[in-house]
Amino acid sequence: MKLGPQIKAEREKQQLTQEELAQRLNVSRQAVSKWELGTAYPDIERLIQISELFSISLDALIKGDDTLKQRIVIAEHPQTATNFWDFMWHTGWMIAIIAIFFTYKTVVAVWGH
Repeated sequence: MKLGPQIKAEREKQQLTQEELAQRLNVSRQAVSKWELGTAYPDIERLIQISELFSISLDALIKGDDTLKQRIVIAEHPQTATNFWDFMWHTGWMIAIIAIFFTYKTVVAVWGH
């Protein structure tokens, strides 16, 4: 089953209106309508909320929708955890600290302590 009709079927099983489902998911009623019509897809956070709300797995929710499965991109090289020094270097803080250190050393050397 495609995602849109499945969302609609699950919503109706729970006896929810589009408006009520939208409120529970913090989206507009129009968003729910577009999902059910298949003209738009929920983002991954909403898919998780929908699966939890309807007590169905994400797999069961999206497996029948080939279009959605093709749109889901899985990174081939997920980002590894960043340690403190990597964070400092990549955000520019390490360069700023080094510049401040050398500026301080120069001022102390020229003006004395």
